[in-house]
Amino acid sequence: MKGDFTMKETNSIIIGIDHGNASIKTNTSFECKSGFTVLNDEPIIQKGLLKYQSKYYSVGAERFPVKMDKTIDEDFFIITLAAVAESLGSTTEYNSVKGKDIILSVGLPIVNYGRMKERFRSYFIRNNIQYKYEGKEYLINIKDCFVFPQSYSALLTRFSEYRDVPLVNVCDIGGGTTDCFKMENGIINISSCFSLPLGAIHLFNSIAQEVLARGYYLIESQIQQIILGKQPLFEDEGISKIVRETTERFTGRILSQIGEHGLELKLNPTVFVGGGSILLKRFIEESKIGYTEIIEDPFANAKGFEMLARQKLLKR
Repeated sequence: MKGDFTMKETNSIIIGIDHGNASIKTNTSFECKSGFTVLNDEPIIQKGLLKYQSKYYSVGAERFPVKMDKTIDEDFFIITLAAVAESLGSTTEYNSVKGKDIILSVGLPIVNYGRMKERFRSYFIRNNIQYKYEGKEYLINIKDCFVFPQSYSALLTRFSEYRDVPLVNVCDIGGGTTDCFKMENGIINISSCFSLPLGAIHLFNSIAQEVLARGYYLIESQIQQIILGKQPLFEDEGISKIVRETTERFTGRILSQIGEHGLELKLNPTVFVGGGSILLKRFIEESKIGYTEIIEDPFANAKGFEMLARQKLLKR
């Protein structure tokens, strides 16, 4: 339930956050671009403004380049502070935001999970974090951080439908990668996990380059709108056709590579999760590869992380 963070077993507030390369999402339905602009001085507009360690950040103003390791600098920690503030602000239950103990619940692609889990966990755990967000002072302690596999966490929101199915393909098309695995009777087949260096950001860049060659500049939000079948342009000049054809080729490339890595898409059901899957829904369905379902909740991973954190705490 939105804003329902607490448990009787802990005084901490549980917040699920999906740290995507394209966008940050929380279990409370907050979303913004995975990036920020560093400002020299405090601007007039407070929306998305974060002050941390004497620096100002306009969170969501731009997107970082794809980072396979998000712990290499403080960038994703800073964005996380904004996500925490947004989550706390989504409920009236917590009027005071000083001295709050937070348990983060986050995720990693399955292919990186075992290798990076402890590093990602320790990256977030800190005490006495003071910052200001949209004019409000925060003092929080991130007491713990649970790390779970992406994609599988999203599937938890629909798990009862696939728990007893002999074999299900699961494909998470994200901003920077497409991560896939097989699930057999509700259990992940670890040996089937793989990651493709293809995501929505690569599609955006490809389209932008093709359109730029014709002398036009499209921003990502315009590209997304055209892919979704909307028309955000005053004049078209054949741009929509370029976007559609490039997206068709890109979708075909992803599906072809998924098949080459051992996932049988025609005979077995395939569940697509992630923001890229939602964006490419029409093109995936038009490919007629077999039975497919696209989980259209962009916050499914973050909600799954929060669900798993609650289950873990109950077992303590």
